[in-house]
Amino acid sequence: MSLEQVFYLSQSLASIAVVGSLIYLGLQVRGADRSQRAIMQQGRADRASNASLAIANGELARVWQRGMDADPTMTREEVTQWLLLCRSAFLSGEDSFLQHKAGTLDQAAFDSYCAGVRTYMSYPGFRAAWKLSAAQFGKEFRTFVDAQAAATQTGFGVDIYAEWLKLVKAEEDAPKV
Repeated sequence: MSLEQVFYLSQSLASIAVVGSLIYLGLQVRGADRSQRAIMQQGRADRASNASLAIANGELARVWQRGMDADPTMTREEVTQWLLLCRSAFLSGEDSFLQHKAGTLDQAAFDSYCAGVRTYMSYPGFRAAWKLSAAQFGKEFRTFVDAQAAATQTGFGVDIYAEWLKLVKAEEDAPKV
């Protein structure tokens, strides 16, 4: 084998090694992206779960319910608690919005978040809390939430407890398989 043949063979092997390295690098980057997205989604789920558990506390649960219902008998302290609970929800929402915008929150997770926004925006107390808090957030997020609110009918008089009782009764009355 001549020196020229050895040179071409080594160049061919080097080219194959470079292509192999690029394929390996591409697989690693794709795996890292999946891992990053999974971590972001887990963090989002943890944040929402922890907030729900915190609100489930007896005192805060009462404030949450009264705030959602826009109970006019709420005290000044309860309204302050309510607005702080809502601020926490809005901050979490802004994070989901910004993650989606940055491409780190997939469409299915963002759609789930949007459904939650529309559900909450059907409550007059939540809408009022947003109007009081909106100026604390970026323009794009405000525009997004305002559009969600505009597309949602306010559910005055919706009694979640009564609806829950009806659903439980229907489940109890359902034929057993």
